[in-house]
Amino acid sequence: MTKTLTEAYIIVVEDDPNDQLITLDLLRLGGANRCYSRRSVDAAISFAERLPDVDLFLVDINIPGRSGYELLADIRNHETLNQVKVVALTAGTQQPEVMKARELGFNGFISKPLKPGEFANQVQDILHGSVVWDHR
Repeated sequence: MTKTLTEAYIIVVEDDPNDQLITLDLLRLGGANRCYSRRSVDAAISFAERLPDVDLFLVDINIPGRSGYELLADIRNHETLNQVKVVALTAGTQQPEVMKARELGFNGFISKPLKPGEFANQVQDILHGSVVWDHR
């Protein structure tokens, strides 16, 4: 079942406070009511396990400690979260990074800086099952 941005539970995994704030603001301006943020992979997974549902992780790939790639692996191997969509939000848009994200099975890729006029629509498209691969 697909959900609207208003209905979806979204977790942003971002260590940079400014990027975190911008991402959450753009989601909320687009109508998201259930968007949360955590600064590390472990904190995001722990938080997700306590929510009634999770529809999407928006994850920075290059976060200190455990990376967004590790979050993806953990989610795919998780007993209850393994079907949640995971989308990379990253400034790492060189071809090797883009190819690695695709090969590892991210459900989408959105490059930073985010496009304010498009971001909420991109997330809504992902929630509806479309593939968004925006790497400039």
